[in-house]
Amino acid sequence: MRKLQEAAAKAELERKADEKRLVKMHDVIEDSEYTREDLDHLFGANVAYIVEGLTKIQGIFDMQTSMQSENFRKLLVSISDDVRVVLIKMADRLHNMRTIEGMSPVRRRAIARETLEIFAPLAERLGLYAMKLELENLGFRALYPQRYRVIEKAIKRARGHQKEFLGKISENISVALAKAGIEAEVDTREKHLYSIYKKMLRKRSALSEIVDVYGLRVVVASADECYRALGVVHGAYKPMPGRFKDYIAIPRVNGYQSLHTTLFGPNG
Repeated sequence: MRKLQEAAAKAELERKADEKRLVKMHDVIEDSEYTREDLDHLFGANVAYIVEGLTKIQGIFDMQTSMQSENFRKLLVSISDDVRVVLIKMADRLHNMRTIEGMSPVRRRAIARETLEIFAPLAERLGLYAMKLELENLGFRALYPQRYRVIEKAIKRARGHQKEFLGKISENISVALAKAGIEAEVDTREKHLYSIYKKMLRKRSALSEIVDVYGLRVVVASADECYRALGVVHGAYKPMPGRFKDYIAIPRVNGYQSLHTTLFGPNG
């Protein structure tokens, strides 16, 4: 009899969640009459604990008004004793951004701004770099659709020309590194749209002045080999004066370490 009652209660919970459509498992305490004790009984203490943690985080979001984004991100992490709670919140936001077209324009802009100011930097702090990039591009497109389209169109137009010689440069650098006895992975990368937009704002530059939209990444095993690889790369292609940055000697706040340089390619 008890098992039947539990099954009926579970079915009723699922039915109500389906009726609301927006209600997901992690929204149950917040958006329904079910309590932590109900979830504990139906799904176990572990699930109930995570759902309750998400409800607490949502309470902090509802209170947030003028708090600086950096302080808010720190608070968001500090109130969670279990990183799974934050990860589920991040996954929920990514899903919201992927389906944001269904929201009203006002709500869309608010969610996009919050995503760019809080969730994308938090994803980076947690090491979720692919999620960070997607959140930034989705947020940028939702908040500034016209600017997004203009940059996207310009990048697509330039992409074919750039890729013609990026592969050749990558091959030449790989050969030069091998001759120098340096084992390395060399791949090409394209700066994502929101990163380009932020750089244009920061430097007050036109898109045509952003020289590192396309680039190559050389990954080696040690800092010593990284400096040696830089010498090999500068021997293969002439470096642009004033465009070298050493993030090994002076790492970024998040621990990122690398050497950045800008080169003149085969066509100048």
